Amino acid sequence: MHTDKVVVRKRLDREEPQDAKRPRILEAALELFETRGFDGVAVPEIALKAGVATGTIYRYFETKEALVNALYRYWKKQYNEVVLAPPYEGATPRQTFSHYWQRMTLFARAFPRAIRFMDLHHHAAYLDAESRALSRNYASAAETFVRDARRSGDLRDLDPMMVVALMWGACAGLVKFSAQGALAFDAETAADMEEALWRAIANT
Repeated sequence: MHTDKVVVRKRLDREEPQDAKRPRILEAALELFETRGFDGVAVPEIALKAGVATGTIYRYFETKEALVNALYRYWKKQYNEVVLAPPYEGATPRQTFSHYWQRMTLFARAFPRAIRFMDLHHHAAYLDAESRALSRNYASAAETFVRDARRSGDLRDLDPMMVVALMWGACAGLVKFSAQGALAFDAETAADMEEALWRAIANT
């Protein structure tokens, strides 16, 4: 399975085949922002890790805020593309829930660093309107799922964002506990958590 670092380089080089510096900067920023947060990282540190001059970063990103937003948008778009793809036509509420959860956990297991980065930064004041807009896609998908599941009697009377909070919190928690060696975030663990989450929201 590819690591975050390999996939970022592969994808961004494909988008900008003549320029290897921008993806290196984004790789370095992902690692540093994920481990130390936005305020705990200085631009020269990112430059040093990326193997470029500090001034080079400012040729691509006007400010540190612009850099973190570019990184956030990149991974949020990748996440949305994978996770929010609609379920197959005719899927039951339980099957729809499983569809979204399995996509979340597959992405999280492939790109744990990106999940930790997004979890750390998604409420940050320095995110701009374009970055924040990407999160509204979750609300739309959740509202549709909750509305349909409540109509069929499969789901309890819950706020759609509560369902999002439960799913995201569980997924991000599994990533963190796995990194600490507290549990193995494998397919079996993901399936066990899926069942626990469904029991928490199902109208049974």
